[in-house]
Amino acid sequence: MTLKVTKLALTSRLIVLAVQMLANWAVPDHKPDVFRMPMPIVNATVPVHGLDTLVTTCLGGLRHWDGEYFLHIAYYLYTYENTLAFYPLYPVLIRNMAMVCETFNVPMSRHVLMLLIAVVLNLWLFCKAANYLYQLTQRVFNDLHKSWNAALIFCFNPASIFFSAVYSESLFAYASFILMLECVRPKQQFNFVRICVSLTACILCRSNGLIAVGFPLYFFARHMILTANVKRCKLLISMSLAIIIPLGVLHAYYFYIYRMYCMPSTRVKHPEQVVHYGDDRNYLLAGRGPEGSPWCQYTLPFPYNYVQSTYWDVGFLRYYQWKQLPNFLLAMPMLVFMHWHCFDYFWFWATKLTPQASSWRELLKAQKPLPFVLHGAFLTLVCALFVNIQVSTRLLASATPIFYWFAADHMPKSLAQLSFRSKAGALFIWCTTYCACGTILFANNFPWT
Repeated sequence: MTLKVTKLALTSRLIVLAVQMLANWAVPDHKPDVFRMPMPIVNATVPVHGLDTLVTTCLGGLRHWDGEYFLHIAYYLYTYENTLAFYPLYPVLIRNMAMVCETFNVPMSRHVLMLLIAVVLNLWLFCKAANYLYQLTQRVFNDLHKSWNAALIFCFNPASIFFSAVYSESLFAYASFILMLECVRPKQQFNFVRICVSLTACILCRSNGLIAVGFPLYFFARHMILTANVKRCKLLISMSLAIIIPLGVLHAYYFYIYRMYCMPSTRVKHPEQVVHYGDDRNYLLAGRGPEGSPWCQYTLPFPYNYVQSTYWDVGFLRYYQWKQLPNFLLAMPMLVFMHWHCFDYFWFWATKLTPQASSWRELLKAQKPLPFVLHGAFLTLVCALFVNIQVSTRLLASATPIFYWFAADHMPKSLAQLSFRSKAGALFIWCTTYCACGTILFANNFPWT
């Protein structure tokens, strides 16, 4: 089944890549006034590599919007304060892989090489994430039909373009599904090293990765409650280290950022094009001291919330404006779907499962999906109330498996039995429409959810 899931995932990515390439070729790009990575200054006497033109033509539609930030960080690191909204793992992987490739004298400019690496990396990560989602679903539900349908919906999910573009969705889904899979091992035989590494990846990949710490905490506590283990002290120390180490790595990153932006003694030499672009757009550059960064004076000087609030207007109900109505309409299918199914699960849990259980231990043992639904419901609530509403679809599609589990419950045993007048048909139309329209619009730099 692993090979079958891999073939499905690879096929879906090749379709997305082909559609974006055709759309980028056939439709003129929209040119919004948004952030663009300053291009390196090219020596006019040096000829352009043929591979540069080929890669840019084929994959140029995958670098828009947040992709520009990720490529900028990969090339220049955190030169502007607004880039601090993007966590480091994905761009650092791209940067280091590009440096390795350059040692082999790849005939390609570095910024084009980074674009190619970002897309290929996401292709590999997506295929692995699809397999881990399949394994996770099978381990939680022991249902081959549901596991396959969950993987199928993942491969053609409504936010599909963001798993191929230069975004961190594929990496985050990959790390999240590994972490969740490790937490639901049979007989709770925790691999603390894998939990530590995958949790570190989650935390360094996305801001909402910090919430994933709840999975090892929940399943470890569940294991302690349900079993009488003589090695409790050793297990407690191991799990504590598996959680503390990722948090320590995150704070090391925060200190690196604090040093760059808040210490007057730190001076950063920027390339000429970075300085000019920053001056033109009034961006705050690293190494200019703490005067322009109010977050430097905070008791806990973490920049993320300040940057999101200042540059993206993120905050409680701050996005509830009439001009944002189109974005609300785009995000509504995902938010309504998640709210309804989470409420339905909790209602069933409270009215049917809880009264029938002979003890709360039995209920805790039988309900493995509970922490996943709690996690998904919390993220859905955050999306509805705090974040820029248009990111809800891709945030939830990459962060929680319950969207795919709920959707899989509506799917027939085979696509031949699919009726467009059924719930499965509506789900099919939603996923394929968003997948196709999102790919075409994103590839031509139009806004998308």
